[in-house]
Formats: sequence, C-alpha cells, structure tokens
Amino acid sequence: MGSINHGVRTGEKPTSIAGIIQSGNTAVIIGTAPVNTAPDPKVNTPVICYTEKEALEAFGWSDNWKEYTLCEAIDVFFRLFKVGPIVMINVLDPKVHKISVTDAAITFTKGVAKVEDKGVLLDTLEITGKVQGTDYTAEFNEDGSVNLIAITIADGDLTVSYEKLDPSAVDDEDIIGGVDPTTLKNEGLALIPNVFTKYNRVPNIGLAPGWTHIPAVAQSLVSSMKDINEVFNGIALTDIDTETIDAYSKVPEWKNENSYVHENQYNFWPRANLGDKVYHISTLVAASMYIIDQNNEDIPFESPSNKLLMTTGICLSDGTEVELNLGQANYLNDNGIATSINFNNGWRLWGNRTGCYPSNTDVKDNTITNKRMFIWDNNNFTLTYWLDVDKPATPKLMDKIVDSYNDYYNGLVTKQAILGGRIEFNQSENPTTSLIDGKYYFKRYMGPVGVAELIESDLEYDTEYLKTLFGGGN
Repeated sequence: MGSINHGVRTGEKPTSIAGIIQSGNTAVIIGTAPVNTAPDPKVNTPVICYTEKEALEAFGWSDNWKEYTLCEAIDVFFRLFKVGPIVMINVLDPKVHKISVTDAAITFTKGVAKVEDKGVLLDTLEITGKVQGTDYTAEFNEDGSVNLIAITIADGDLTVSYEKLDPSAVDDEDIIGGVDPTTLKNEGLALIPNVFTKYNRVPNIGLAPGWTHIPAVAQSLVSSMKDINEVFNGIALTDIDTETIDAYSKVPEWKNENSYVHENQYNFWPRANLGDKVYHISTLVAASMYIIDQNNEDIPFESPSNKLLMTTGICLSDGTEVELNLGQANYLNDNGIATSINFNNGWRLWGNRTGCYPSNTDVKDNTITNKRMFIWDNNNFTLTYWLDVDKPATPKLMDKIVDSYNDYYNGLVTKQAILGGRIEFNQSENPTTSLIDGKYYFKRYMGPVGVAELIESDLEYDTEYLKTLFGGGN
C-alpha cells in the first residue's frame, strides 16, 4: 500500500458486490441488399449500424423491398421508428448472384445516356470500343438506374455490356447458410454467433423479413436463436405466409402443419401497410420492442401488444386489404399468432402469445414478456459472472454472486419490473462430487410482471340507489 509509516494512508479495494451487466437489444436481420450501390459493400458479414448512413454505406438502397429485403429494415428502424443499433447480414453476393447483359442499345443525347436496368455492377460496365474514366463516366440515379456521362463520346447510338445483380438467384439455402466448404467461413444465419464475438453485443432478436414465411428458414432462425455461442438465447420473429394464406381462418392450421410452434418464436399474420408501402409485421415489432424497452431502462417486461405500429392498415403480400374484427384477431391470438387491429386509437399490434401456445401451458414459455424476461435474465447472469469463471472457488466468491444478484433483483422489484426474485446457493444442490469437479450450482427464482391480457368487470343494477329519490335516501 506504499512505504509511508507516519501520517494518513489510503487505498482502494474492489467492490464486494458485483455490478450486474444488462444486455440491451440487438436485433440481427438477415436478407438481401443492393450492395452494387453501396460505397463499402458487405457480403456475409455482420455489420452493426447505429445510423441510416452507416447502413447505406454497407448495403446501399432500393425501394424494391421484395428483392432487397434489408432495405425494409433500414426504413423501419432508422426512418419510421428512429431506433438502433441493429446488426444486418446481407447474403446477396455480386460474385455469385449475377447475370450478364451484352450489347444492350443505348443512345447519347446531350452527352448523357441512360441504362434503365437496376442492379448494374459499375466496375463491369463497358461501352463497346470505349474506356470508362477516359471516354465516359458512370453514376447511379436515385432509382438505381445508371447515367453514362460522355467525356469524348459524341451523341448517337452505341452498345453497352455489363453484369447486374440477380436477387432472384438468392434462395432459402443462402439465408440459412452454414459453413462455406471452400473458405470454411460461416454464412447466413450461421453468422449469428459472430455478432457477440465481433461486437460484444448479445443478438437477442432475430428476424429475416421476406424469408421467414418459408418454413425451412423459420425453423433455422428459431434454432439459431437458441444456445448462441452455447450460452446466450434470443427470440425469433417470424411472419406467416400471406400469399397462399389469404384468410385468418386458414392461419392456425398452416402454423401447426409447418411447425411455427416454438417457445422462442413470435408469429405474425398478415402484413401491414403505410400508404403504398407494405411491411412485414416482424420488422415493425422488432423496432417497437426497442422503443418500449428503452422507455423501461432496457428491461423487456412490457409487452409490444397494443402498441402503435406506425401503419395505416393490414394487407396480404400483394397489398390486398385484410379486415379483422376483434373476435377474429382474438382467434389468432388464441392460436399463438399476433396480428394488428385498429380497435381503439390507431393500428396496434394485438397478441401476447408465443408460437408454443396453446399446447404449451407453461406461462414462462407461452407469453412473450415472460419468455423475453427469462432470456434476458439468463443472458445477464452469463455476462455478469463470466469473468468469475476459473477464479478460486472461495466462500467470498459464492457470497458475492448471491449478494449481488439478490440486490439486483431487489432493484428490479423497486422498479416494478418484476414481482420478486432471489438467488440461492444451497448445499443440497451442490454435492461434493460436483464441487470437487469444479461445478457450482446457483438456483434463481423470478416472478415477472404479468400481462393484463383480460380486464373483466360486471355491472349490476343496485336498487338501493332508488332511495335517493326520497330525500337523500331517508
């Protein structure tokens, strides 16, 4: 502590109560992007984006959300809800998903020719007999078409050849991904574990708008959000098909036949629109969760149900209007499917139940708030005590874990984020054989705040009030 031996001497000691690490929201969105328009294009790598500018630099922009699904996420998070950050993974590879166009006719007029095609890879574009950068330059228009600006070229007709993106070549196997046999690198959904190792953020919300109506993709997303890096978990937001399933009455059967029935799965039908724009409800709900949780100190105890989705209606994938009354919406809810209704004060999400409902009666699993709170608390515990792994297993360490987490639970009770919680280190649950093998078991109990899903009241005629007709009841 120093060499002074006469006077006042001070020092510092580590805090005996551990500070709890809370994992905030990190949505991971997998899809396709018009990377030909991006200044710094990214393919099959997780990119964290705090702003729209960062997203556009890595993924580009197009209004064609059907072919370029990540652009919907950019619009929802950064323009509609104005929240972030998000992590996006583009699987559209310009080296693979492309087609060639040769000798297409163009006409220079007043020094400018236009290539109407979208998705053009500028570095492949060649005007026959001319050199880009010497005889002409090329630049994108806002709609994704290309203007060719003459330097030495006279007005008249010429031909041009180029390669362009082919988003139709991307299929569900590209989204699901796996390990590339040549590079041995992860691709698609298999990149979700890379998010934590790259950015030190737990990927706790997973979605792939435009793809999760395909059962193989939905199942893979659900699996990918379990045991992330073998220690973390998240929730999968999945959209039910709105092309073949055009009526609410068909949805439950389709859901069960295609196994959209997991406890960490939150299902939605149909889609939503804002004017002419058609959105996937999963994307809207992911952004809504950010807003709700931010208002609650990043504690996910409040349901996204009955919260505004910033939309003007619900529809099928082709924009056909869907009408749902309260009873029909509740029928979907009763089968583990959330939807949107305009019952009172705007279009709002409607439904608290996860995909395992109604067959799974465990409230820990079948209600979105409880499921998210259990996932959140488990992730927090892992993050908080990870650095205590391999430390000496002393009573002081055991006490620190118990005392700090009980204090933490008490704080959550004070905030009314949970009804109660405790952690115990019991001798009966830690046999000598486990302790000498270096395994220590702590049991946690937590009572999340429930969802007031049904508020009931009866009204009865009380004849006693008739007495007020006679002089105040006398």
